[in-house]
Amino acid sequence: MTSLLDVDIPRTLDEIVRDHAKPGTSLEAWVFEDELTRRAAEAALADAGVSARIRSAYKPLLHFFLEEVELSGLTAVTVRTPNHALAAQERFRIETYPLVALLRGVPVTFEKGSEELHYVVVTEHGARRTEHRVFAPNRERRKVLGESSLSPCGWLQGKPLVTEYEAAFDKIMQAVAAHAWPKTQPLFEVLDISVQTGGIERRLPYGDETMSTREGLHEDIYFSLLEYFKAANGLDAEDRTLKVGQIVPDIRSGEGPTRVRVALRPADRTVWTDEAQPLDKAGRPLAPAQILREVEALGGTRFDVTSGQGRPVLATLIAGSGPGMLVSGGQHANETSGVVGALRAAKALKEKGRGFALIPQENPDGYAMHARLRRHNPRHMLHAARFTGLGDDLEFRDNEPFGERAARLEAFRRTDAILHVNLHGYPAHEFTRPHSGYVPPRSASWMIPRGFFLIMRHHSGREATAERFMRKLAERVSRVPGLKEFNETHLAAFGAHLGEKPEPIHHSISCVIGVTDRFVPPFTLVAEYPDETIYEDAFRFAHTVQMATVLEAADLLAAGELN
Repeated sequence: MTSLLDVDIPRTLDEIVRDHAKPGTSLEAWVFEDELTRRAAEAALADAGVSARIRSAYKPLLHFFLEEVELSGLTAVTVRTPNHALAAQERFRIETYPLVALLRGVPVTFEKGSEELHYVVVTEHGARRTEHRVFAPNRERRKVLGESSLSPCGWLQGKPLVTEYEAAFDKIMQAVAAHAWPKTQPLFEVLDISVQTGGIERRLPYGDETMSTREGLHEDIYFSLLEYFKAANGLDAEDRTLKVGQIVPDIRSGEGPTRVRVALRPADRTVWTDEAQPLDKAGRPLAPAQILREVEALGGTRFDVTSGQGRPVLATLIAGSGPGMLVSGGQHANETSGVVGALRAAKALKEKGRGFALIPQENPDGYAMHARLRRHNPRHMLHAARFTGLGDDLEFRDNEPFGERAARLEAFRRTDAILHVNLHGYPAHEFTRPHSGYVPPRSASWMIPRGFFLIMRHHSGREATAERFMRKLAERVSRVPGLKEFNETHLAAFGAHLGEKPEPIHHSISCVIGVTDRFVPPFTLVAEYPDETIYEDAFRFAHTVQMATVLEAADLLAAGELN
């Protein structure tokens, strides 16, 4: 193991209490801590004769409503959002999410405000109208690629305050930038970032919504380091081919000083285990041993390959009727409902006598990392686990050795596939990058769930066929009991906070259709369910929708709808 950083960072609230205990004074501060911790600090200062008010620097308007507004009898709300030149488009409106859903039918009107760092909020309780100014502490930061951003920050007595939350991120980025990296890929097996810190971890009474500063730190470290290594290797920020190795931010709850450790270490090649679950009732991700048993029970002609860390990528060809089709799941390993949906659909397709190829979990190295990280943070998105053990997106490997992607390419060859049904997922609650402008760069449309949606990529000249297929598929999949209501709820919240709903929408399902000639089959159908972080009934519903998508697409394919 090679250590890059080993440091403890004092807790900001402890320093505030220590340094500002001056009887007869008052104090106002914003930090990245939960309400209970902030109230304890206020009480400690009160014992010293200080009148203190300590608020949340993360999602300040939402915390204002949760902590300070009388919600009983509320009849209407008007929110004028801050207007700062460095803020991402609709940033401050997005940051109020999921306020509209939490207020449960109370009309909320958003307007552009005129103040740089203040919301102006008008609450109405019948005829009683009250105006509030809610401060949103932010400062300019330079993102990895050099652009300016407006990011949430600590604040004390009218000035920005560098908290342990911000300092931990900065020290990690500085330590990585200062290291002498090799010129050949991969640069490491694992870049291990261990952080134990306080912060906010709060479930909200709407969907799977959670406010988590530790989750935000994981996401920002992972994506920022990817951006850093891409830039250092002359690659575009959108590139997915860089084989840097596994970047593993392991962010856990801690008390006292924030402990930060950054080190290079060998990859973990162990196999995770778990009890088997009835496939149709699975309430959590399947263990690899069960996936293997399910594939073995299907039979067919196996064409497994091996991952970069030595794990099997299971693949089988089921003989039968109909045009060629591949069903796959788990390309991004933190998107786990598609694995179950693919296996459930495969059993039904085989019973119907349909021929197809199946790769239920394409990325076993990322899947193993996801299992390890879930032990401590089961409700975090954990995007660091989405790519392979080499750190790239297997779909974008265009040169030998193809590794994990070899199974997909072989499936295309063996089936002469017309259609690839690729089951994916995305965050089931808000996805933020607090130190990079709050709105994830290049990913604003992914940061708020829009329900289950479909993407179709097709070769040139097949636009009309793809659009017809998608309309028919959306109509069929929307019949899954409960899906229409689920989608309409998410689409309403998405539209309220991003300003508009995605278009087009067919039968409550958002559909994205685009041309590309980089994919091998003429048509690639991507199913996107907000499955990251969900369990039990929510997870069962997710893989039921994934299964239905495969079965309905297969029926349309067999009926000649893609001819």
